[in-house]
Amino acid sequence: MGRTAFLTGGTGFIGINLIELLVSEGWDVTALHRPTSNLSYLKRFPIKLVEGSITDRASLERAIPAGTEVVFHVAGDTSFWSKKNAQQNAINIDGTRNMVEVSAAKGVATFIHTSSNSVWGRAKGVVTEDTPSHGKSSWINYERSKHLGEIEALKGVELGMKVVVLNPAEVLGPYDSNNWGRLFFLLRDRALPAVGPSTVSPTHVRDVVRAHLAAVDRGRNGERYLLAGDEHELVELAAEMAALSGAKVPRKAPMWVLKAFGRLSVMVAALTGKEPEITPELAEAAASKGATFRSDKAIRELGYQIQPMSVSVRDTYDWLVEEGLL
Repeated sequence: MGRTAFLTGGTGFIGINLIELLVSEGWDVTALHRPTSNLSYLKRFPIKLVEGSITDRASLERAIPAGTEVVFHVAGDTSFWSKKNAQQNAINIDGTRNMVEVSAAKGVATFIHTSSNSVWGRAKGVVTEDTPSHGKSSWINYERSKHLGEIEALKGVELGMKVVVLNPAEVLGPYDSNNWGRLFFLLRDRALPAVGPSTVSPTHVRDVVRAHLAAVDRGRNGERYLLAGDEHELVELAAEMAALSGAKVPRKAPMWVLKAFGRLSVMVAALTGKEPEITPELAEAAASKGATFRSDKAIRELGYQIQPMSVSVRDTYDWLVEEGLL
């Protein structure tokens, strides 16, 4: 039997890719899922599936097998709609606390926590792991809740576990139909006439999950590692996607237009009950620029690699086509 891992967020984009890597490396994997989760992709892999929720501590006590060596806590709520703040806090903060405390009680040796570069909020200039986080004071709940979730994760060090936090930037690649891969659908449907003036740091999901695996043995206890790619304007990313799919390249809209549209969309959502395509929080994130995320530490200590944006976009597109989604 190989090494043992318990994983949350297995039905998500990064989680599925991490499971694929762990299985290929001979790990014995148990993946948590909610009763309503779509398991079609997970069932492609020889893993054990268990029902539960990170917001239900008792279900975690039943789900995490005795003798588990490593927990990969990948689950998180990525909403940018304030209506879902309470749910997001329950998952990103309280859920992480539950995972840490139950994992420690079960004797887990290593806890790998998937966070985000969003914890730095509206930071400017060169950003490294030592740059003070602005997430704790951010009005965008996703940024704030991910920052507070990191704090909960690192409490696991005091409980006797090795804890490593990973902070991916904008992740693309296979199995992505709901995150950045969703831009392909918006471009196809001519539903993305404009994008914000923000900058992004696209990175390939397979490099991100390899860093997760490397963090088990090579990551330093209590440390964070940024996993970003080369810096590009968002319109460059959209143009790369449009060129592959034959769609029209969206124009770059000024910040005030995005923010006005975000406010209007939330007003419409209050009447329809349907989640808006863009919110004031998302508009703020899409309009922000000025931060350059550096991954030197992850490159040096975890062997992290950065591939060109074109490779990440191409692999995302090819997978969507192969699955019949585009």
